[in-house]
Amino acid sequence: MDELQMIATMLDEPPTQQSEDAVRHRLLNGMREPELPARRAWRRPALWSGLGLTATAAAVAGAVVLSSGTSPRAPDHGTATQPMSAKTVLLIAAEHAEGAPATGRYWHVLRIQSRAFRNEQKDYWTLGRQLVGQWSLPDGRSWTGYRGLGAVPMTARDAPAFRRDGSPDPSPISPTLDKDTTTKTFLVCGSAMTFKQVQALPDDPGKLRDALSRAVLRNHPTAGRTADEVVKYCVPDLLSFVPAPPKVRAAAYRMLATMPGVSTRGQVTDERGRKGIALEVRGRRGITDTVIIDPDSSLVLSTSRTVPGVPGQFDKVLYLRSGWTDGNPEIPTLP
Repeated sequence: MDELQMIATMLDEPPTQQSEDAVRHRLLNGMREPELPARRAWRRPALWSGLGLTATAAAVAGAVVLSSGTSPRAPDHGTATQPMSAKTVLLIAAEHAEGAPATGRYWHVLRIQSRAFRNEQKDYWTLGRQLVGQWSLPDGRSWTGYRGLGAVPMTARDAPAFRRDGSPDPSPISPTLDKDTTTKTFLVCGSAMTFKQVQALPDDPGKLRDALSRAVLRNHPTAGRTADEVVKYCVPDLLSFVPAPPKVRAAAYRMLATMPGVSTRGQVTDERGRKGIALEVRGRRGITDTVIIDPDSSLVLSTSRTVPGVPGQFDKVLYLRSGWTDGNPEIPTLP
């Protein structure tokens, strides 16, 4: 049994603040060393019909449903363990976020971005993949590097048709490094914020929620929902892509720990073998968004979305690095 599951099954009575603190302290001292993890529009030839999302609509919700007040009993033989409290997971992430280093010349995000495409003529799905690296300076200058990673069939059912078709890449791109000649901004709930504005976000959970609610544009894809509902859909970018200060990221995690609407699926392993906790939200019309976080490093490992009628995750970002670095911009390579 791993550490997370073991602690989740230790208690057999409603948790107190003391027990929550004890669990958190044990996890904080026993966690592994953090791995550094961490958007350009996809070009889609006329043959392909991609399922596109706006930047903010594609942001995966990161709020969670609080625990019912009791921790699961120690399992009998053959009984599956339940995931630990989502509230505890987020509070652990908040504590690590608050102590994360915030020094370096560039804000750097390295990610693998995957998007699903359907070949309507030959009836199969494929995933186009790109490696994207971004380096941003506080003065607004930025660089973005790209490298195509080829395409893969979305499911085993799609593989034969994909191979017969010559394994085409629906969104090919050559290795390149571009310098942005405009002032770099970061999308926060749909609003473009400069580095200075991001640094000025409040580090109190309640005040941060209010600030994010004010940042939501009137034409936001989730307009018409409550402010909290919209905030849930834009916070993951704040945690994964935006150079928010450590105390602001900690406040974001603490804010999510108080918001209802999403469940935890427990511990999972991503494509690169990294362990994290999967949080899931079900939206309208059967759309499901998932965010995987590593609570011991406070880093977002991946965000993804599934929709009815599509056989797999059609919009996914795998974060390889997200943080400050002194390394110079370059065409990205897989670490």
